[in-house]
Amino acid sequence: MKQAARLIAALLFSCTAVFAGENDAAKSAYCKYIAEQATAQRDLLRSPSAIAGPTQPSAGTPPQMIFGVTGSLANYLKAPLTMRAAYAACDVYVAETEAQHRIDFAAPKMERDSLIHRLDLVQQGSDQLEKMIGDEEKMVQAKNVTRPALYYLQSARARLDMRRTSALTGLLPYVPLLSDLPLRVLVSNKLHADEANQKAITKLTKEGGWDLVLSGGGRQQLAQFNSTTTVSEFGGFGEVSLTYNFARHSANHHLDRSASASLDFKNSQLDGVAQQSAVLKKQIAETLSFLRPQLTALLEHDSDIEKSLASIQGLGTNNALAFKNQLLSDQIVLRVDIGDIQFRLDWMESYLHDNF
Repeated sequence: MKQAARLIAALLFSCTAVFAGENDAAKSAYCKYIAEQATAQRDLLRSPSAIAGPTQPSAGTPPQMIFGVTGSLANYLKAPLTMRAAYAACDVYVAETEAQHRIDFAAPKMERDSLIHRLDLVQQGSDQLEKMIGDEEKMVQAKNVTRPALYYLQSARARLDMRRTSALTGLLPYVPLLSDLPLRVLVSNKLHADEANQKAITKLTKEGGWDLVLSGGGRQQLAQFNSTTTVSEFGGFGEVSLTYNFARHSANHHLDRSASASLDFKNSQLDGVAQQSAVLKKQIAETLSFLRPQLTALLEHDSDIEKSLASIQGLGTNNALAFKNQLLSDQIVLRVDIGDIQFRLDWMESYLHDNF
């Protein structure tokens, strides 16, 4: 039985390690995807574009073919901002994933830890009963006690085996390797990452309100006209243009307000980590309020058994020995449940203290 409990613990740990590797791989893949997308956009923004096509500068000049390059100062400034926005988006994903996993797997982790602890309690009770049964069997052979007195111990061992079986009939809790940081810190990190991400996006968007475009290259006349123009058939050209949107100031003001509204939304949405963290805290507090009275009731039963054992102390009759075995067997089984509830209470109280 001890080997079975150790095997279960090893299986749970191996599942945790596998999931942790998959989780890290997902984070790395997502951040690489975002970075590659941003790098492609950055390269397009900071590189000049080739231009070619016919033009006629004025009515008095012949049509010409121009060829050259054009570049945008606003696009050049957007290039590094695009990368910053990508890194910020990666930080949001990592921070949100860590906080979400701590929330989603809080209950499974408690169940896993409680399961391992309960199996250990059952094993301790079984070992204690096994020793008592061995001693009682010798006394039965010596006809110092009756077989019904032995049966009480055997029945208690069977009940513990049933508890072990009941604990193992469901699916084993599946828990990844979680961050060691308190949940309140993980939620705060996620909210700060959201804020940094919104600022990066807003700053990138603001660069669209103005632009300085530089163009230059060569030109070639397409046809020869009888004209007094002195324009040569071949030559160069250059152009500078500045654009400014008059609504830029107002638009930037709205962008700042939208970033603030986005953060308020993420803090208040029910499926966000901030609200889910508050819900988890409430769930744990309510569960504790139900478990504490139950533990008190079980401790009262244990106290009643102790009083009954004290009342027959020193009696050596067969009935007294049989009653003692019955009391001890019930107490061993009862203390498995007491230890299980006490462990859950301690686990949840510690979780509340450490994470909220």
